[in-house]
Amino acid sequence: MKIKTEFFQDNGFLIIKNFYSKKLIYKIKKNIFEISKEIYKKYNSNFLKKNFNPNNFDYFVLKARKERNNEVTSAVYDACKKLSGFYEIISDKKLNKIAEKLIGSRRLGILPGGFGIRIDYPKDRYWKARLHQDYTSQLGSPNGIVCYTPLGNLTQRKGPVILYTKSHKRGVFNTKVDLSGLKKKKTYDPYYIKISKKNLKKYKIKYLNLKETDLGIFHFLLLHESGFNSSNKIRWSMVHRIFDFSHKQAINQNYIGGLMEGNIFDKNKNIKYL
Repeated sequence: MKIKTEFFQDNGFLIIKNFYSKKLIYKIKKNIFEISKEIYKKYNSNFLKKNFNPNNFDYFVLKARKERNNEVTSAVYDACKKLSGFYEIISDKKLNKIAEKLIGSRRLGILPGGFGIRIDYPKDRYWKARLHQDYTSQLGSPNGIVCYTPLGNLTQRKGPVILYTKSHKRGVFNTKVDLSGLKKKKTYDPYYIKISKKNLKKYKIKYLNLKETDLGIFHFLLLHESGFNSSNKIRWSMVHRIFDFSHKQAINQNYIGGLMEGNIFDKNKNIKYL
């Protein structure tokens, strides 16, 4: 497989069509359906039998969401991180070879707090990721990549991830920490990038419209944000992050992770601890 390394270095992203097998995606969907079915049944006496359909594998998750049954949705979200099929995605040998070429190092690591299956519900703004760079929230190393694969074909209505191409060349942007949004329960994300609309328009937008077997890769320093899911479907995505152990900044920080490990990025004061 020929990898467009120069394209990635210039634009900050790469899309590889049909990277994963349909069989593996089918397996993950089926596992999610079975897990969510068992969890939903535990919390609901008026349970209706439902057969697996790969196009409607999240039936019980969406049903629980509409019923505001947080016990079900939270349990499914946590369980999805433990699926063996997801670990097949992470440990794919072809992907690791690609990562070595794109990152330019053979000493690579995976951030333990930086992988999982993301669930973006219809019309939800609270969990919508604001404009950010993954390095500032994940740490590890500024030289790294985000690996992104959807479960289900993405459409514009589902609110695909919005990439600001070539922005990774700018380095670390002026990142602010705003805890007021968390306290007011308006957002889960304490970070925001302080950049004017005029400067943001300098970067060409790329919508990460992928099919469910495609692999999207983008640089740790590339500006991006979640699109708004205006559909009536969940936008499912599998995400993990690979970083360079040999980078000087990673060594200076003892390879620490970000928010999931209790660390807040601060450019002027290095790293703050929550």
